[in-house]
Formats: sequence, structure tokens, C-alpha cells
Amino acid sequence: MPDPAKNSDKDDPRIICFDNREDDKIFDGSVTRLMQRMQERSRDKFINEENILRMNHGSTWVHSARDPEPDTSMHTISAEWTIPFKEIANNDLSLISRTILPINESMEAQFAQNIYGVVGAAAEKVGNVVDAKASGSFAHSMLEMFRKIEIGVDRDGNISMPQMHVGPDLYKRLPEELANVPPELEAEIERVKAEKIEAALRREAERKAKFKKPAK
Repeated sequence: MPDPAKNSDKDDPRIICFDNREDDKIFDGSVTRLMQRMQERSRDKFINEENILRMNHGSTWVHSARDPEPDTSMHTISAEWTIPFKEIANNDLSLISRTILPINESMEAQFAQNIYGVVGAAAEKVGNVVDAKASGSFAHSMLEMFRKIEIGVDRDGNISMPQMHVGPDLYKRLPEELANVPPELEAEIERVKAEKIEAALRREAERKAKFKKPAK
């Protein structure tokens, strides 16, 4: 009777790097764990670890009774690479970093594109979009942004201020733009921000008040 394990080995299109199949599994597992750690560090650049949720394959985040969201489906992130046989034959160990790092960078770029696309679509749907050109200046854009957003609290009830993610060009100009905000606009921004913080604390207090307190 034929050995199924031998047949499966012949059907496997991958190039086997080790004579011992168990060594192959150990190597594959090591590379997978390394890529997982690198991807976790990349993800942490964009999303707070406390805000990470997981779902079963094929599912969505949204309950069927709620209004449909712009995009709650899974997105595939993938990368392809070519490894020259000559460098493998020469035992060039630098090939490992020169292969894995570009893979991680490619997957990080795809992740960023996906997350900004989903956030942008959600913002468009509710009208939380600021046109910098129409606003007239960076300071006016900041003021309009604070008027549109809703500040929240973290799991400990502390204020969680929004993050600002900008492109390379604005990143270079940002210190100068912040330094040139007129005093009257800066005061108005702080006033609006204080109102938003007060509203966030009030909502959190109302939320906590809905829970019954244990009898003493």
C-alpha cells in the first residue's frame, strides 16, 4: 500500500531545503514567527494594541441588525519574492534580511493603504471630512477638525485624544505650521477642545450611571 506521506511530499511544489522534513518544519515555523513579530510591530504604528480585535475567517465586524458599514470584510495582504539560487549556494546569510525586510515593508504598506481607505470611507459617510484648501489655512483646518470630531475615553475612563496621521510633505511643514497658528485661533481651538473633553467625560458618566450599583 503506498505511503500517503511520500505522495504528499511529491505533490508539494516547494523546494525542500533540508533532507530531514522535520528540519524544514522548524525552519518554516521560525520564519513565520519572525514575520508575525515584524507585522505586529508594523501594526502597532497605526493601531493601539488595546483596540485590536479578532474575528473568525469569513465573518464581519457588524451585527446584522445594524446599518451596513462602508467596508467590514477581510482584505488579503500578500507579497512575492525571488531568491537567487547562486546566493543560496554561496551560503550568503545576508540574503535572509535582504529578503524578509522588503516583504515586511510591502505588507506594511498594503496594511496602511487598507486601514486609511476604510477610515477615509467611514469619515466620508458621516461627513467628518475637512477640505484644507477650502479652510484657507492649517489653523482653520485644525479648528474645523476639532469641531467635527468626537473625543472619547479609554478603558480607564481617561480622555483619549485623537491622533494625527500626516503625509511626508505635511510632516516636514508641521512644526512651522503649528508655530504660526494665530493666538486667537489657538484660543478658539483650545476652547472647542475643552468642550469636546467635557462632553466625553459627561457621556462616560452617563454610561456608568446605567449600571446598577451593588447594594451595601
